[in-house]
Amino acid sequence: MLNSIIYTFTLVFYFHASIESIDISPCAKWDPNGKTVAGTGISGAGATELSMPKGIFMLKRTNTLYVADFGNQRVQMFSLNTSHESGTTVAFGIDSPSKIYVDEDDDGPSIYISVFIGNRVEKWTKGALKGIQLGDECRSCFGIAVDEEKNVYMSESDRQRVIKWSPKTNLTVVVAGRTDERGSGNEYLSTPDGLYFDRTTDDLYVADSGNARIQKWGKNALTGIEVAGSNWTDWAHDTEILASPNGVWVDEQTKIVYISDTIHHRIMRWMPGALVGVIIAGGNGEGNASNQFNTPTDLTFDREGNLYVCDNWNHQIQMFSIIENKPCHPSSIGSSLYCNRYMNWIMIITILSIVTWIVEKTF
Repeated sequence: MLNSIIYTFTLVFYFHASIESIDISPCAKWDPNGKTVAGTGISGAGATELSMPKGIFMLKRTNTLYVADFGNQRVQMFSLNTSHESGTTVAFGIDSPSKIYVDEDDDGPSIYISVFIGNRVEKWTKGALKGIQLGDECRSCFGIAVDEEKNVYMSESDRQRVIKWSPKTNLTVVVAGRTDERGSGNEYLSTPDGLYFDRTTDDLYVADSGNARIQKWGKNALTGIEVAGSNWTDWAHDTEILASPNGVWVDEQTKIVYISDTIHHRIMRWMPGALVGVIIAGGNGEGNASNQFNTPTDLTFDREGNLYVCDNWNHQIQMFSIIENKPCHPSSIGSSLYCNRYMNWIMIITILSIVTWIVEKTF
């Protein structure tokens, strides 16, 4: 009996550990050549095709990729656990879906969609035939994010602001930028696009596209903090400069910011406090080769640390395998960045010890 219980708990915790996301090193490297995992590279409306995809979201638990198929007015779902390249339509008849967020509810995944031309945000529950509008108008709606309380953040690119809608009150408030005021100061936004909400700190990251930067807005903040890029003066391909960044993804452990540097056709990594970024994919000019992009608009990672890029005008999603994930310095192996997995195993051993003690006392 005792051995059976211990064995069962070991299996449960091993399974839990196996589906955790790995820690991505600040010095990680990815294969420079991507692999197409959705779309064919040619615009189309078939199950294997995409047309100008604008946003992507990875549901890590199931290793499922969701794509805002902008030109086809739908959201496609691709299971990455099989070699089957066909997508399943999970939302349709949407007037230009831009970015998406997928949240796991009790009855299955719910898809939040920013509807660009439709000027709203819709929520599609599992198996729904129609979306439900959340809040009031979201004019020229681009970015979307959701926090733990199911508050929904939306970027209104035409109104130069980000708003938050509360499901408890059905009210909307401005949380970043100034309504209908475009500017370059830290209190302003200019054509805000992609959003990322850090649930560990309640910080909201905004791809401030028109100002060529990423801003971080704390809870109830009146101004943002520039964490990547700067106000550009030309279209130079310098790693200090971003050009119309459309997408942002944040490592919630290290606070490293990853950016789809759209007009430069590359993906950037930006360390906290850094003045320059590092190119981790693309950066070889506009094109359709495996090491190129044509207007990348969004990015995400799977639980193994592989990078996925929404390659908008190539009508495809590219995956770049992580090929090196070593610490930046050998001496940093025991640092806080890599202690989380060690602590998880300490927790498992501790719990197993407690269970063993209880069982011995009981039996």
